[in-house]
Amino acid sequence: MARSPLHAPGPGSGRAARTARLLWPLALTLALATFLTGAALIARYGPVAPALGTGVAGVAALALLERLRRDHRAALDEARRQAGLVAARDEEAVRRDAGWRAYTEEQAGYVRDELVHLLKERLPAATSGTGGIPPAGPAAAALAGTMPEVPGLLDRLLAEVAQEAADQAESQRLSLVELASRVQTSAHRIQATVTGLAERFPGDTDLLEATMQVDHAATQQARHAQSLKVLCGEWPGQQWQKPLALVDVVRAASGRIVAYRRVTVTGEPDLGVHASVVEPLIHLVAELLANATEYSPPRTSVLVTVRAVQRGAVIEVDDGGLGLDEYRLGHAREIVSGRRLLGVGEVGEIPQTGFAVVGRFADRHGFQVDLGPSPYGGVRAVVLIPLELLETLEPAGSRSAQPPAAAPPVHPAPAPAAEPPAPRERPRRAPGSRLPQRRSRRGEGPGPAGEAPAGAAAPAPGTPEEAGDWMDAFFAGGRGEPDPPPAGPTNPHPHDSADPPEGQP
Repeated sequence: MARSPLHAPGPGSGRAARTARLLWPLALTLALATFLTGAALIARYGPVAPALGTGVAGVAALALLERLRRDHRAALDEARRQAGLVAARDEEAVRRDAGWRAYTEEQAGYVRDELVHLLKERLPAATSGTGGIPPAGPAAAALAGTMPEVPGLLDRLLAEVAQEAADQAESQRLSLVELASRVQTSAHRIQATVTGLAERFPGDTDLLEATMQVDHAATQQARHAQSLKVLCGEWPGQQWQKPLALVDVVRAASGRIVAYRRVTVTGEPDLGVHASVVEPLIHLVAELLANATEYSPPRTSVLVTVRAVQRGAVIEVDDGGLGLDEYRLGHAREIVSGRRLLGVGEVGEIPQTGFAVVGRFADRHGFQVDLGPSPYGGVRAVVLIPLELLETLEPAGSRSAQPPAAAPPVHPAPAPAAEPPAPRERPRRAPGSRLPQRRSRRGEGPGPAGEAPAGAAAPAPGTPEEAGDWMDAFFAGGRGEPDPPPAGPTNPHPHDSADPPEGQP
């Protein structure tokens, strides 16, 4: 079997072998010379002298042979010693190789574990833009002693990725806010245009009905645009100058949804809310009403109750839908309460923005929103407005004579001819507006002589938003009884609505 380089004899054993190869021919030469010398001496001097010479030569040959034997033994010993050293070096090399392999595998395991932690935990948190990046894993501490540059390199890489993701997210957010603002402005311009058209032709009933429908559609457009801005971290720019009754908050919110005629509100009329949170509360309630009408049978009403409680006031919205299972209800409660804030990128491919917007408003303004089973079989949404945001308003009768300053004058609807005149009803808020809204009494009987006609126009406010609000307030009183609604929605998504037109999935 061939020897490996590690098992080859050392340099000492090679020199001993070469010495042995030289001494054997020399010993044979000396022995032959001794024999020839002895023969020559015998031939010349007789047997005595040759015997003596032969003895001397033999002794010399024996001495030489002993020297040769010792050198050969020494050479063998040296060879064995060198072989032992080589074997020891081989064993040391094998031991070191095994140790190095174990070390490299251990370090590779640390690197692998840290990379897995980076990719599964830290990198998604960095790219999500929510902050709170998890710290390095336990493997980073082990790497710090042997490869200190690796943890630092990963941290720098993660910081760069997080910054790049944050920059891109901010750029997208600003773009969406700008687009939503343009859509909202466009909706207000549409409302202003149809308001002017209605003022020019106040006696054209068909035109008035068409402008009313266009104005209401523009109201939906403006609400959806504002919802998108809220999900992007922006907040409504509209500011109310005076507090508003909570029942009027609900009425204004109902004007911002498609099925506003299905909303029935009852409750204490003297509970008001600070002007600073009127607009956020209207938008919040509008999203809950949109969801309730979307997920309840189309011929049923959505019941809204306003009442005072010890910690403030509550607005309860009950729908008659199928309700939610325990898992989806718990998930929805996390969102509407504001405990889990969703961004515009987390509302799904088919955006379900309602609950996400509610949660944003609840978190920002201190409203407490919760969901639970409704006694009507669907879902009950409860909005708690804390005491510090409430105001006690004037009695309803005195407020009906003096509507809010932002509202233009609106003529009261005629009373039924067969009944005695009833006290004038406190004006409803216009859909999505600061304005009072007339109740439709068409079909109840002709009004007394001299009453203003139902289509009489009131002065329109100046701004596009106020114009749109006024349009909805004015024409709501002239609507007939609602048409039979189409079949209910078939949206398979959780109990959250982006408020599409009724009858569409």
